[in-house]
Amino acid sequence: MIIYIGFSTKTYKILAHIVCRKFKHCAPVVLTKNKCKIYQFTKTNKITIINVKKRDIKILEQYGWKFVKYNAKFLPQNALNIRALTCVQFTKKFCEIEKITIQTPDALLKHLITK
Repeated sequence: MIIYIGFSTKTYKILAHIVCRKFKHCAPVVLTKNKCKIYQFTKTNKITIINVKKRDIKILEQYGWKFVKYNAKFLPQNALNIRALTCVQFTKKFCEIEKITIQTPDALLKHLITK
């Protein structure tokens, strides 16, 4: 199982447009053999699982998404039990990152790249 963290420059949330700089949203993506699942944080404590194909990931990259590979030990079946207020909180808990200074998608991306 391979986990990627996807970062998007688009969101409909007003607060994200004010607080976040470049990237406004993040979501974990789990890749198994031929299946991809995006764990989309939609609202407080609500996660939507979106089944996509690998070619869909390439299409998302063309629309401004950036994907960073992350080695995690988290089991995706536990993802729906994660309680979070933001997409960054959800992604941090999904990837078991406990750094409290990470509050925006840009900070999370910086942490993942420097790690």
